Amino acid sequence: MRKILCTFLLAALAISRVVAATLVEDVRAADATRVMVTIAGDADRLEPLLSDELIYGHADGRVQAKDEFLTAVRANRMRYEAYDYDEMHISLLSEDVALINGRASLRVRMNEQQIAFRLRFLAVWHREAGTWRLNAYQSAQIPAPDSK
Repeated sequence: MRKILCTFLLAALAISRVVAATLVEDVRAADATRVMVTIAGDADRLEPLLSDELIYGHADGRVQAKDEFLTAVRANRMRYEAYDYDEMHISLLSEDVALINGRASLRVRMNEQQIAFRLRFLAVWHREAGTWRLNAYQSAQIPAPDSK
């Protein structure tokens, strides 16, 4: 009986690890799509990836709700040209909530001027009705190293 219980527990542990790995990959894929459609300036494809409760905190201190963020993407005032992760960690808080944090290098174009910067970020993803959606995002710019 003890051997059967141990076998059952090991099988359950293996299954839960597979489920967790699958969920992490699902979150990674949703975030990769978010970055891709943001760079493309495709607000229509971005919209279903964002929670209606979205709070988007920019590195410059601005905070936008979902509608404001989508309006800004549509207006194309600041166009993302590159969004490359230097470091990314995904943590599952539950089967429906995940955190992504790390560092990224971005290149944007504003008023025909190209700006490159690095930031640290924290993103909260929530699975709503079976779909992973960005619920909250906050970033802080990493100061450029002194050129002394």
